[in-house]
Amino acid sequence: MEKRALLAFLLSIMILLLWDLYFTPKKEPVKPEKTKQEEMIPEQEAAEQQEEHRASVDAEVLPSFKMEQIEKEVKTWIVDTPVYEARILQPGARLFSLTLKKHKSRAGEDAPFMELITAKPYGYLPLAVELLHHQDFNLSTMSYTGPEETKVKLDGQDNKTMEFRAVADGAVEVVKRYSWKGGSYDIDLTVEVTNLSSEPLRDSLSLSSYYLPYEENEPSYNHSRLAYYANRELTKIDMKKIRKEAVTLENSVNWIGFENNYFIQALIPMTNEPYTLVGRVIRPDVGLLQLVYVSPEFTLSPGEARSWSFRLYMGPKEMEELEKAGHLLTASIDYGWVGFLARPLLKFLVWIYRYTHNYGVAIILLTVIIKLIFWPLTHKSYKSMQKMKEIQPLIAKLREKYKDDREKLNQELLQLYRTYKINPMGGCLPIIIQIPFFFALYRMLYGSVELRHQPFCLWINDLTAPDRLFIGFHIPYLGGVPVLTLLMGLSMFIQQKMSPSPGDPRQERIMLLMPVIFTVFFINFPSGLVLYWFVNNVLSIVQQFWINRATS
Repeated sequence: MEKRALLAFLLSIMILLLWDLYFTPKKEPVKPEKTKQEEMIPEQEAAEQQEEHRASVDAEVLPSFKMEQIEKEVKTWIVDTPVYEARILQPGARLFSLTLKKHKSRAGEDAPFMELITAKPYGYLPLAVELLHHQDFNLSTMSYTGPEETKVKLDGQDNKTMEFRAVADGAVEVVKRYSWKGGSYDIDLTVEVTNLSSEPLRDSLSLSSYYLPYEENEPSYNHSRLAYYANRELTKIDMKKIRKEAVTLENSVNWIGFENNYFIQALIPMTNEPYTLVGRVIRPDVGLLQLVYVSPEFTLSPGEARSWSFRLYMGPKEMEELEKAGHLLTASIDYGWVGFLARPLLKFLVWIYRYTHNYGVAIILLTVIIKLIFWPLTHKSYKSMQKMKEIQPLIAKLREKYKDDREKLNQELLQLYRTYKINPMGGCLPIIIQIPFFFALYRMLYGSVELRHQPFCLWINDLTAPDRLFIGFHIPYLGGVPVLTLLMGLSMFIQQKMSPSPGDPRQERIMLLMPVIFTVFFINFPSGLVLYWFVNNVLSIVQQFWINRATS
């Protein structure tokens, strides 16, 4: 019975992992009812009043605000902080680049730093501002006047506001104010529009951002998506869906942005008025996407001004940094139903890393600690399985004797268990208790930026990448040899051979096949997760060896 429970456990893990990776349904964007938004949006007026002022937005005809040509001689402003370097381009006062200083684009000491403005080669720079009814003003491409100081260096506690101004046809003045914080990834942006003409100005303001996946062939466990948080619910929209049809949201959100497992580019509208958000593809050939904020229609009298405030978070999905930025950005780290376990496990792993300075070693120590915590339970389970193995001949005789009387067989089996003081479910409970911890570790290890590009030893130089040892020639479909994954499969096979026989030849064949299935299944998983499973298997082998020796 315990062997069946173990088989069911392993099969359940495989099915749930497959479902989690490939078949988890994406939540469709919905129009929620009026709510109070935490940390940002106060209680709004009735929906009927809001709709009167909402701008009508057609995603199909919304401009892309592309910069046709970016001259090398164009003036730029540089903001250098401990965590990133940002550049503002004079045309449009748009963000030209944002390079993360603590994260690299790929593994290796010679790798360049991570650049988040990925759509730049195609002429699409984020934070483009336009008036939708007066696009002839060309606010997103016209030249802005900025500070005389073109390079600003900020320390961890420093703050700096930079102001950029432009006047369009003597009719409209636009001011963009960027507020930078030396030790944080969040940036505040205020856009102010003043009517300089003698006539009322009726229009809608738009703010655009762009996204191109960081990797051309993203692994299934780290694909890009559009995500937003509203009404205490995180919604993710797969890029494939957006490529088929534009997504339009007409509700307030805490934040919205493009993300993968490790980085997020989030927009936070700091307003209590209704607005529209549009996510769509503008370059299907390369998968380039645009996110547009559209304000409600407004009217400015001559000489009147109006401003809009936004907060941007452009950086890694590190819990500590997201907590500092606020606005419930921590919800972007989605560990699913095991989040209540995965978050403290991640904090504990980071704490271990502070002493080991190697996340591979930290994973090993974390695995050992968890194994020690569950040692009494697993020990009880193994002993129960051992006892079940000893009475298998008696069980077989009873099954043969009462093969035509199911009720009598069950009665005799219960009596047999009482005689030998065996709980037939004794091996199941320890396994069931460990299931949430396994999935918490699984979600934490494959979805944490803290492990990205972190080396372990020898050929493993990135714990978030698949395990590969390159040996001078290309192996079809693999590239290199998955040494750690093969060792994991071997350790699982040894563990199966050391475990008590299930008695049923069919179950025994299935159990022996499980190491092969798991080896194939884990072959493209992050090496950090494979390392955890391998170490866990080795510890289980040690425990099983000790129990077998004590029993004999």
